Amino acid sequence: MTLQVLDASVAIKWFIKDEPGRLEAIRILDDVRDAPERFAVPELFLNEMLAVLVRLLAGKPGELHGYLGALQDLGLQRVGNGRELLERAVDLASRYDLSGYDAVYAATAQLTDGCWLTADARAHRKIQRLKISKVVCQV
Repeated sequence: MTLQVLDASVAIKWFIKDEPGRLEAIRILDDVRDAPERFAVPELFLNEMLAVLVRLLAGKPGELHGYLGALQDLGLQRVGNGRELLERAVDLASRYDLSGYDAVYAATAQLTDGCWLTADARAHRKIQRLKISKVVCQV
C-alpha cells in the first residue's frame, strides 16, 4: 500500500466541528489509528498544526497541549528536513508555483513514493500531473 502523506489542512478538520469535509477527515483519522505505519508527515506538520490551533484555541493552553499530545501519540512517521527533501521542495516550489509548505509536503510524497493527501484543491491542481497528490475532504 502507498504511504499517505497527511497535510495539516486535513488534520485540522479533526478539531473543528463544523468544518466542511470533516466526516471524511474523521474517516482518515480512523485509518491513521488503525494503521499508523501507512501515514507520514513532514516535520513541519506539527508546527503548522500548532500555529492553527494557537489561533483557534486562544486562551486555552490545556486544550492545546492535549491536542498536540494526541497528534504526537498517533504514531505518524515523521520525515525530517534533510538536504534532499529541501532541494526537491525548492524545485517543486519554483517549477509549480507552490508555497514552501506545500512544496515540502509534495517533496515528502515524492521521496517516500507516497501520495500527499490535501484539502487544498488549488495546490493539488498545480501538481496533479505528477500523480503524487490527492484532494480529500471536499464537500
